[in-house]
Amino acid sequence: MIYTLTLNPALDRTLVVRKLVEEDTVRIISESRYAGGKGIDVSRVIRELKAQSIALGLIGGYSGLELEGRLINDGVMIDFVHLSEETRTNVILKEEETGKQFVISAPGPNVKPHEIGELYRQFRSLTDVTYMIMSGSLPKGVSKDIYGQLILTFKDKKPFIVLDADGDTLKRSLAFKPNMIKPNVFELSRLVGKEVKNEEEILKAATELNWQGIEIVLVSRGKDGLILCTKEVKLKAIGPKVEVKSAVGAGDSVVAGFVLAHSRGESLEECLRLGCACGTATVTTPGTELCHYETVMEILPEVEISTI
Repeated sequence: MIYTLTLNPALDRTLVVRKLVEEDTVRIISESRYAGGKGIDVSRVIRELKAQSIALGLIGGYSGLELEGRLINDGVMIDFVHLSEETRTNVILKEEETGKQFVISAPGPNVKPHEIGELYRQFRSLTDVTYMIMSGSLPKGVSKDIYGQLILTFKDKKPFIVLDADGDTLKRSLAFKPNMIKPNVFELSRLVGKEVKNEEEILKAATELNWQGIEIVLVSRGKDGLILCTKEVKLKAIGPKVEVKSAVGAGDSVVAGFVLAHSRGESLEECLRLGCACGTATVTTPGTELCHYETVMEILPEVEISTI
């Protein structure tokens, strides 16, 4: 079974207005609400691709209950630890006239030690995990060593572990050898301590990580596509040109497509192809809406895969 973990989920509200006008009433044209957070996005995309995962994480309050209900209605399997404090709400504000988008992200709840302990016990009790995708920022009260600690709970089970994090949280987790990481170019630069700009620099940085024990480094580069690096294989994926409406969730969609194909035993080339198709399809949807199955299938044969 594929599991995803989101330690700091959010209820995402996307508001569309004609234009922001200072000190005047601004009318909302449309509003949509989604269960958000990187691991939750992965689970939503896997479900959209007609497969299944189980979403784990920390939720609380009325916002948490709404998030939970929305995932249930979407057919996503869930098993959350409940907190005493409220799940955060993020606001995505889009101007219709200019196309500008503003993302206002809340910090999240303050997690209590006993709630972290409950999550830890839940992880130790998992018996059917074959893939674990850990992704996203940490709420207050959670140590930056949390991903490493949770990876240790699987020392006898050996699932395929994907880590999609940033900064010190990612750095401090590498010693525990996740099978795969998926930084974007900026996250990769922060991880290696120097700016990486071109393909050659990305490959060099990713290969160094491979030799440190990270089996797969998958780097997302926006419109420039994806670069996948293992010790033996270097691949590049480029999707077709599309109208970009929102890049929110594109990286998570890449992870979902890649992991789903990998779980089916497909080649790295085909895993990369589905990941790229999912990421490309997601940018064609507004706000925090993610990819649609039909769009992914249309884009899939148009993805170009090449060896670097």
